[in-house]
Amino acid sequence: MIIARYLTREVVYTLLAVTAILLLAFLSQQTVRYLNFVAIGKIPTSVLLQLISFEAPYILSFLLPLGLYLGILLAFGRLYADNEMAILQMTGYGNRRVLRLAAMIAAGVASVVLLLMFWVNPMISAERQKVMASEEATVHLVQTLIPGRFQATPDGRHVMYVEKLSRDRQRAENIFMAEQKKTTDTQDAWMLLSADEGYQASDAKSHSQFFVTEDGYRYEGTPGQNDYKIIKFKKYAVRIPENESRITHAATETLSMAELWNGYGAPEKAAEFQWRFSLAITTLLLAILAVPMSTIKPRQSRFVSIIPAVLIYVVYIELLFIARHWVERGFIPAFPGIGWVHGIMLLFVAAVLFSHAKRV
Repeated sequence: MIIARYLTREVVYTLLAVTAILLLAFLSQQTVRYLNFVAIGKIPTSVLLQLISFEAPYILSFLLPLGLYLGILLAFGRLYADNEMAILQMTGYGNRRVLRLAAMIAAGVASVVLLLMFWVNPMISAERQKVMASEEATVHLVQTLIPGRFQATPDGRHVMYVEKLSRDRQRAENIFMAEQKKTTDTQDAWMLLSADEGYQASDAKSHSQFFVTEDGYRYEGTPGQNDYKIIKFKKYAVRIPENESRITHAATETLSMAELWNGYGAPEKAAEFQWRFSLAITTLLLAILAVPMSTIKPRQSRFVSIIPAVLIYVVYIELLFIARHWVERGFIPAFPGIGWVHGIMLLFVAAVLFSHAKRV
């Protein structure tokens, strides 16, 4: 029991350290991604922190299998490099007991992964959908403008410039807007607008967004031609193109396991159902594979097996993504579905274990 606790502590500490570092790196990447969405007006700043926090459990379910895999490699690799594992084997703590201990740790981590995949992530995905559909997530064009800078709208057909914004960022002053209008001619027409003030408004019936300008001029025509119009207006509303803000995950991720099972005949639901089990199976297979791969010669660097181990992980995960995509598209049936990838990995793990047993 003392040896088991010692080995478990070494693996768990390494698992937590590796997972924490990877989680911080991936969350930083997602933060940059969402900040880019804020910069282009795809999401408002009011929901930025919520969306970033929603990513943590989703990313964690992917990182725990990798963290345990690397944790066993590094922890057991250090024991081999320092001759501690050789001493343990001399005292009767052989490879089978090490393998059994790794499987028990993997079972615990796999249970956490199943908890995340079965209940936490669907709940988080549903909450994300609610946030994106809420009034708070409605992007106001004026709030995304930067005074003194020309900015293009997400559709690329409007260019706007404002000289000043009010303190609450609800009204703009000294506005310039250019809108490209598609025509049947070889050259597109343009609408240019200049106004003293402007604000964003929503239509009560259609819920369409408009940018309402006041006290200005509207110029419309084709560059290089003289048949253009000049209109002076007291109030003029420009329809704002709807922003494509679908930055959430697939809709099937919000469904419960019961809903996925009842709709198992649909390829998308079958793929999602199998995917939620796949990461737990991945955790078990990678943990068992890590035990023979952590074997190194005394005084050899414990990082020597990291590169081939990471390559194996990348190929395994990529095959899982490809298999999931094929099931979603109906290229392969729900059976074998994603299972053929795990079958190949199981055979590979068995071959490595057999080769390791012969060497020992």
